[in-house]
Amino acid sequence: MFRTLPSYEEDGLGLPYAVTLINAAEEEIDETTGEVIGVSVPDMEGLAAAVAMARVLIPTGLLPREIRFLRDVLGLSSGAMAKILMMDPATYSRWENGKQQVGQWADKQMRMVVVTTLRDRFPHFSVDPKTVTSLSPIKPRASQTAPQIRMVRRVLPAEVTQLDEWDTVPQAMAA
Repeated sequence: MFRTLPSYEEDGLGLPYAVTLINAAEEEIDETTGEVIGVSVPDMEGLAAAVAMARVLIPTGLLPREIRFLRDVLGLSSGAMAKILMMDPATYSRWENGKQQVGQWADKQMRMVVVTTLRDRFPHFSVDPKTVTSLSPIKPRASQTAPQIRMVRRVLPAEVTQLDEWDTVPQAMAA
């Protein structure tokens, strides 16, 4: 038997913080004992892509683990990502290892790569790449504070053949 959880903190995405899932994670319950066997999250690939898309639209600096997470979601090696960004692989490696800050221009380029790549892979993402270019200046993060990312899953009708869609929770609902 399965039960949908109203709220669940998913911390297995490779980010340095948990992402809150609203009405999405499912607890499996043993029908005989009533004990919880485990928790599952449907469409983890779609969730990771939606979280990546949500994160790049938050105008705060990217932490090293977030940079790695974004690259992993795109399925790229660090060398391939450096090549796409037309930069020295050693510099890119320093970003992921936290040894060098990402500049404003490079930060927006990284975000643009994520938006354009994921938009092609998941057509239901309707983010216009101009959204990235129009982000206010990226604010550096003074500490390791985490953005609050809350996601809700929209289950599509059975006749639709694409994966379930994930959306960010509107700020009014997030409070």
